[in-house]
Amino acid sequence: MPLRSKEELDSRFIFLIAYMLALFTADLPPETIVVLLSGLEYFGEYSKTFSKLKTLIHGYRYKFSTAINVVSSKVYIKPFREFIIRFSQALSHGDNMISFLNREIEMTLNDYEANMNRKIDSMNNFLAIYGSLSSSLVFLMVNLTLISILFDVGTSALKLLSLAMVMVIVLMTLVIYLLYRPEVYILLRRYERVMGILAVMSCVILMMMGRNFVWVALGGGVLVGAGTYFRLRERRLSTLERHYIAFVTYFSRTFSVVNNLMDTLLSVMRGDLGTMRPLVTVSLNRLKYGVKKSIIFEMMGEESGSVLILMMNRILSATIELGGNVKEVGETISKVGVALLNLRARREQNGRAFEASVYAMQAASSAIGGALLALIQVFENIFTTNVISSIFTLGQVSIPELSILLLAILVALSFANGVSIAIAYGKSFFSSLYFVGILLIITALSFHYTYVLTGGIFSGVFQGLPSVSSIPQGV
Repeated sequence: MPLRSKEELDSRFIFLIAYMLALFTADLPPETIVVLLSGLEYFGEYSKTFSKLKTLIHGYRYKFSTAINVVSSKVYIKPFREFIIRFSQALSHGDNMISFLNREIEMTLNDYEANMNRKIDSMNNFLAIYGSLSSSLVFLMVNLTLISILFDVGTSALKLLSLAMVMVIVLMTLVIYLLYRPEVYILLRRYERVMGILAVMSCVILMMMGRNFVWVALGGGVLVGAGTYFRLRERRLSTLERHYIAFVTYFSRTFSVVNNLMDTLLSVMRGDLGTMRPLVTVSLNRLKYGVKKSIIFEMMGEESGSVLILMMNRILSATIELGGNVKEVGETISKVGVALLNLRARREQNGRAFEASVYAMQAASSAIGGALLALIQVFENIFTTNVISSIFTLGQVSIPELSILLLAILVALSFANGVSIAIAYGKSFFSSLYFVGILLIITALSFHYTYVLTGGIFSGVFQGLPSVSSIPQGV
């Protein structure tokens, strides 16, 4: 995934420096480290930069510092460009690279935390504005509907307005995604992605078939069912990652004493591993059957479903295989993991407040839409009487068409608001299915019951009025 901004840090950059620390603790020469880093595709654009360095150093026999100066001029990610320049200077001056990389990790982690905290604060302000704008669209629809009735504009203008409002909703959601989209931290299997896509398609098909509040509620129920699966999985993953941090600390300290993977895992199994115990048990069994160490750690990370665990496992695996300082590397990546989880927890806390406000605004917007539809139907009945129609006439509006237009806008708002809640939480698109489903159910129930209650109230009010069929002569 490309960086959001050339000035912005991402967690992958922190893991890259931690990986370099693991390689330097194994006393590998810088040229060898560049070759190893160039082959790690999961570091993305960072690995491509090291691949260029490898070509210049090994292919064209450039000096290390000269190669870095050439490559850095073409690196457009500012934090990374500054890092490799400092890296070159540290090598040229003969600095202790382990101390240098530890300082770089600490500095980068502090910058990342400060940047994410600023982003969370700005996101809170932006989401508050977004909520106000999204709810105001329904009021705009109400005003223009009344104007179209008074001036007999017809439903064609309302259709164009509805299309324009849906486009505005999509653009606002796209802006939020581009500005505040979260980093990918969950590994989804292919069948899970297919399940999420099928749930969305089933929901859309149901709503297009029925085109009323019942089918909207049914579509919301489908998304709630699929979204609950992803929501529960992410909750279990959050607990697993917390237990994994404790496992890494215990594992690295034990390995530095016994210096044997089998004995270390057996020792760790005696402690309280929480949800990590099944993964450690499977890894221990694989080790007994002679599976390669790097494969064991890789499979543990993939089976956990966590990007954080997978990246930290890769660093641990490289440290063990190359003979690096497991204790120092383990403590470093544990510190990084704790910082990342704390930032994610803060973002989730702010997401809860936004979620509650969106539910309230969605219910209010749906109620306004239902009340508008009921009032138009009441006014249509009143102004069709001979007495009133001879004095004042209203434009004709198709109630079924207006109902579909209002539901379409509210459904679009539900999808946009659900995705925005997931972004506020820092979760993936598939987690937003749960929020979208809840919003669709709220929309259907609020729209229908407000329509029924408003219609019933005004019908009762006008029920006792005398019916006049004609105007008396001479009056």
